[in-house]
Amino acid sequence: MNVTLADELLERRRDSTATAVVDLETGEQVSYRTLARRVQALTGLLAGLGVGRGGTVAMVMDKSAASVAVMWAALRLGARYVPLDESLPAARIALLLGKCAPTATLVQPAYRALLDGAPAGKVVTVGADPVDAGTGWDPSAEAEPRPAEVAGRSPEDHAYVVFTSGSTGSPKGVVISHRSMCALLTGVQETVGFEDGMRFLNVAPLFFDASVVDLWSTFLVGGTVHLLPRLRMPTQVTRAIEEWRITDTLLVPSVIRMLVGRFSDAGRRDLGSLRRLWFGGESCPVSVLDAFSALVPGLRYVHGYGPTETTHSATLFLTDAPGGDGDEFLPIGHPLPAVDVLVVDDALRPVEDGETGELLIGGAQVMAGYCGEPERTARSVVELPAGSGTRYYRSGDYVRRRPGDGALVFLGRRDDALKINGNLVHLSEVEAATLAVAGVSDCCALPVAHPLTGRAVMLFVLGARDGDTGLSEEELRRGLALRLPDYMLPARIEFLADGDVSLTPSGKLDRARLREVADATGKGTESR
Repeated sequence: MNVTLADELLERRRDSTATAVVDLETGEQVSYRTLARRVQALTGLLAGLGVGRGGTVAMVMDKSAASVAVMWAALRLGARYVPLDESLPAARIALLLGKCAPTATLVQPAYRALLDGAPAGKVVTVGADPVDAGTGWDPSAEAEPRPAEVAGRSPEDHAYVVFTSGSTGSPKGVVISHRSMCALLTGVQETVGFEDGMRFLNVAPLFFDASVVDLWSTFLVGGTVHLLPRLRMPTQVTRAIEEWRITDTLLVPSVIRMLVGRFSDAGRRDLGSLRRLWFGGESCPVSVLDAFSALVPGLRYVHGYGPTETTHSATLFLTDAPGGDGDEFLPIGHPLPAVDVLVVDDALRPVEDGETGELLIGGAQVMAGYCGEPERTARSVVELPAGSGTRYYRSGDYVRRRPGDGALVFLGRRDDALKINGNLVHLSEVEAATLAVAGVSDCCALPVAHPLTGRAVMLFVLGARDGDTGLSEEELRRGLALRLPDYMLPARIEFLADGDVSLTPSGKLDRARLREVADATGKGTESR
């Protein structure tokens, strides 16, 4: 299905009475036609606030049908949408808004205080009485749909911005164009295939790029998206699959591990409607998938790989028998139709098949860049050959091509990033936040094993000691909670004195020695 502007996916279905969105928190079911009428009303309000082509619409909202309406309305006006995590501290919300410079920000009353003093543009309160069109929006308000104005719009226009953790201590706003978004959606459809009646259970938050596949791939075929509220326990997933006869869902492997580990619930539930299980974001052992297959037979597994900078999934691997090849982990597969990949050495020269190298990702799915950071973009996106205009994103991931089918096999990261519950965490960002807390002179964040999440952060702190007159662990945790989202907070903190630790010749903490300590103690790490 050929589309060049993402909002066309919904635009062509604006008269359909089929259900587009089901909100599992409230039970509300919204048809494509009703959604289109709500979008038309919101479009008029936003246009009156100056939102138009090249604008930015941020949203600090719970996941709901109203959230979907905001995204569609922004795209319809030629603006980009920016979903933000409503659980973040106010200081981080302000930082992200400063990076994306919104024309308008929609916020629910419960989160309104997060915007105090923030560069939010025109603030629209969701659900407030619209006495002043610039301050309130009734998400149930409707207007007669009219054709969208597309004159002058281009596939290179920005569609959305998703923020990810930054390797230099600050978050990155990844800007994705309509061209990239549509290349992903049509590529996934061509590779996997969808059908009428598709019912997709959306578990990922809207500020997580996996939601792009969940929502817009489903809208591509006129299916129904079921919005699951913030995941608190794995039984929410199995209950929703049975009750709503879900055909597809995308889960991070840590959730799959929890489902397998606590699957007495699944044994009592009818999950036979499920046709495909999508997963990605971190490694998932084949043994876990085999255990899931034993509980829910007949599934097709879709293993997606791709940094946010390449519009979520750049490669896919499909299988009906995850343990069939005898490997410990599934490969990340082959590139989507609009994606080109290279495996290169440190000098960016292609390596022979079977050799290890860094994965470079090119083609239509490569991001437009980082929000307001051209130098950072230039470090991450290279032209090969030089000056050719052919752009490749440097993934920082080591891979090799598997003999036989040539599928790409993921081998590891070349920087300090790790995934915790599907969220990308850069240890340097944890360290930057720690150093900003008064009383800390130096610190070191390291990954350790964790019995629940698989991976966690262990933090070593120099310059204060719990129980002394200096900084306490409780004070440090309060300081970190103001600067970092929950998934970045360390599971364990160890305070160090000068005599407790070796220093490098430059006077920095000896990371190699601390890594030994972390490896020795990480098995006992507990969630705090």
